[in-house]
Amino acid sequence: MTLSLRALGRLLPYVFALVLFAGPARTADLQTVHVGLLPNDDMMSVLYAQQTGMFKDAGLDVQLDKSSPNGSAIATAVQSGAYDIGKSSITPIFDAYLHNVPFWIIATGAMYQSSKPYVGFLVPIDSPIKSVKDLGAGATAVSFIHDLGQLAVYKEIDESGGDWKSSKLQFVELPMSASFAAVEANRVVAGEVSYPPAQAALDTGKVRLIPAYNTFGKEFIFSVWFTTQDYAKKHPDVVKTFARVVAAAARYTNAHPKETAPMLAAYSGIPEATIDRMPRVTNGTSVYVAGIQPLINTMAKYNFIARAFPATEIIDPDILAK
Repeated sequence: MTLSLRALGRLLPYVFALVLFAGPARTADLQTVHVGLLPNDDMMSVLYAQQTGMFKDAGLDVQLDKSSPNGSAIATAVQSGAYDIGKSSITPIFDAYLHNVPFWIIATGAMYQSSKPYVGFLVPIDSPIKSVKDLGAGATAVSFIHDLGQLAVYKEIDESGGDWKSSKLQFVELPMSASFAAVEANRVVAGEVSYPPAQAALDTGKVRLIPAYNTFGKEFIFSVWFTTQDYAKKHPDVVKTFARVVAAAARYTNAHPKETAPMLAAYSGIPEATIDRMPRVTNGTSVYVAGIQPLINTMAKYNFIARAFPATEIIDPDILAK
């Protein structure tokens, strides 16, 4: 049987991983690790490591579960022990810490980069709104009340000389997948959305995307892999191995978005053509304080969390980039 060049090209990422990370056959039992995630682009490094055998070569049998409806449900499952490790946007980890829930960040999922923003607000194509500070009358949809979308609006109003505290803006909570329909039907003036739903909306030609998170800087850690302090202390080798393999996988997936698109499409159900058109997420290769602390400080300044605290207190010290 002869493989087409296209088929051969799609096999290269798998061949690369097997050659680069292959080791001697292992006879010892693998350590099973149950991981909860949402099937978005920010889990690409872990998906790649699992499906190409990188985790198994390192002694881990990583079992992925995408059945949870949101990050909150994943956090609850990690806290209860149903998952050993979970993925979530980073802000719920702040709130959990301030409510004495002992989570530790062990690896970075996604880096938000202003050079290729993948979260923003949809507005009608002919809307006069040019940036989030222009939002006025009417409801704005955000994925969660008192999370980054709403914080970005307040911060931009504040920094442009306005008074965010006396703002009459109205915010409603709406899943990002429902933002386009709400904007199209004029139920909201703007709706927070990320890719890939953003790409599907933009393809209609009816809306524009205004970047929302650029106000927080050129780059910050947006989503993370986390576990409980108890699990990390009882399984330090598992945690360090997981973090090491994720970083190695991220270095490959970040450099090969086209080659990894079929894998992401098959696992997430997102059409490959949509993935090819959208900006791909940069998966993180380390956990570092400068990528987290400014966000903690900003959330505290605008009263989205009760107080600021050192980012080191929510990072596994064995994982923290020195």
